[in-house]
Amino acid sequence: MDLQPKWSPDGTWVAFLSDCAEPGKSSAIYLVQPEAGNREPKAVTPVEHSENIIKYEYSPDGKAIAFLACPEKTEARKAKEKAKDDAIVWGQDLVYTHLWLATIATAAIKPIFNKSSQVVDFSWSPDGTQIAFVTHQTPHIESKFLHGADVSIINISSGEARKVCHIPGGVWALKDLTWSNSSLYFLSYHNLRGDTSGLAIYSVNTLDAAAPISITKISHDDGGCPYGLLAAGGDVVVYVQDGMEDQLRLVHDGRVLISQPKRIVDFDVIRSQDDGKILPVIISGDVNNPSEVIFINASGQQVQLSNHGADGGLAGKTFGHCNFISCRSLDQKETLDGIYLTPAQLAGPDGKPSRPLPTFVYMHGGPYCRWTDAFDEWDAVHIINPVYLQEGFGVLFPNYRGGSSRGRRFASYARAGAGESDEPDVVALTQHAIESGLTDPARLVAGGWSQGGHLAYLSAVRNGAHGLGWRFLGVMVGAGITDWSALALESDVGFWQAQVGGGAPWRFESRADQDGEDCRAPRRGAIWEFGKAAEEGRIPPMPLVHGERDARTPIAQAWGFRRALEEAGLPFEFVTYPREGHIFTERKHIEDLLRRTLDFLRAHLS
Repeated sequence: MDLQPKWSPDGTWVAFLSDCAEPGKSSAIYLVQPEAGNREPKAVTPVEHSENIIKYEYSPDGKAIAFLACPEKTEARKAKEKAKDDAIVWGQDLVYTHLWLATIATAAIKPIFNKSSQVVDFSWSPDGTQIAFVTHQTPHIESKFLHGADVSIINISSGEARKVCHIPGGVWALKDLTWSNSSLYFLSYHNLRGDTSGLAIYSVNTLDAAAPISITKISHDDGGCPYGLLAAGGDVVVYVQDGMEDQLRLVHDGRVLISQPKRIVDFDVIRSQDDGKILPVIISGDVNNPSEVIFINASGQQVQLSNHGADGGLAGKTFGHCNFISCRSLDQKETLDGIYLTPAQLAGPDGKPSRPLPTFVYMHGGPYCRWTDAFDEWDAVHIINPVYLQEGFGVLFPNYRGGSSRGRRFASYARAGAGESDEPDVVALTQHAIESGLTDPARLVAGGWSQGGHLAYLSAVRNGAHGLGWRFLGVMVGAGITDWSALALESDVGFWQAQVGGGAPWRFESRADQDGEDCRAPRRGAIWEFGKAAEEGRIPPMPLVHGERDARTPIAQAWGFRRALEEAGLPFEFVTYPREGHIFTERKHIEDLLRRTLDFLRAHLS
């Protein structure tokens, strides 16, 4: 498999990652000259290397490539693994990702930084003499949340490294450390200690090593949420989610390069040599068009460079209409938004349904995320919008508090604890869709994945308890959370899960609830509301799906709810997928999941 193609600075070579030397077992950087007579790829890193290359970047002069990878396994380590003498002692025998340099002319490889810390991101200085990089204390994914991150700079010629600053809440990596002129830019939390208050842009001046370090926050608290940074010839471009708009802005003056009410999947920029204008290229689509590569030229015109829709036989097809909706939250504290997709065959001239439709209400993950117009959705592996629209189902995507695109205050609701405002917000937007004539209140099914799965579980146990006169006929759950206290103990990012769940169990003193039962941690999760919901007959039929190797939301979360359903004699289907993690990757599993989803919707909405 060939991945991550990159042009050299002079435009004569293309680099890419490939395992062609030994498919599935090797990882190397190759170069090829598209205009040369001989297009045989040239390897610049060892082709037999078995550890994945995580990231690579050309030096500004194009003579070298820096990259991130773990060192090759030692013979001793291979022998221990072969003999299965591989007991793991926490904190010992750690294998760190190092920063390496490959000289293109000679294919010589040398380590730039190979100390006992995990390098997770890097950025070349504009003159190519230094590299800034981010490290975590250990390779474990939780290290960022527990120990924070260090930002350092190393001189290429001398090998001398100096720490620039420590960020207690960590730095977003792999695309967000950006060096422009004499400053480094990165994304971290509004509160640098690390919390659930959303992201902000920070800059650190690196010109004078002897001067005191000053970290400057340069984003707005409630003016959207930054999600990616990229240097652009002395300026920095930031990808921003602002309400239902996706934007590319210049950091220094705030000028908006592009703003559209549909998702930007990825982006890149280049500064024109003619007039100095910054020219973006984006990947974007909408409800009727798969994501395509689109270039925005100097006059602001969008030029489509790829044609996946036509190649896939989708050109000219209209699946539905995206309707942006908005309403007040049930507690009247916030304005909420979302989108409602209307099947094309059932839409009136205004794109809205001519009659209330059977509707699939689908909650996003995160919680720091949000829905906007798109062909399909990245955080829900079985949400393929055109399929459901062709079946005649409306699809409601609610954006709840704790999510992105609305700034610090809106995101900070996640700190109140999962289930406090997010599930009521889903109710509010569903009620609004009913009152607006979009949704048939007698034909509703809910679903969600990950954090959305947590909301799906809550929607099942609280089904109809809002007193608004409607219920979900079924609730589908993928990789969902049923007990946040247990999740803080089980998840690979348990320290962060504890923040969203209202606190870590080990930080709470023993106390008694109203019945005198010992409670050592907050009871946030659907499993704790199951008994009363079952007694009152609120829980509808439920398909539960989960990957057996899910480290983010371990499968025990689903097993517990399956036990509760089975003991109560309630209808459910419990499907587990071998080898799958939090996001499914195997084609047959995804196809099976799609079939089950569609069959369930047909059974309850048709």
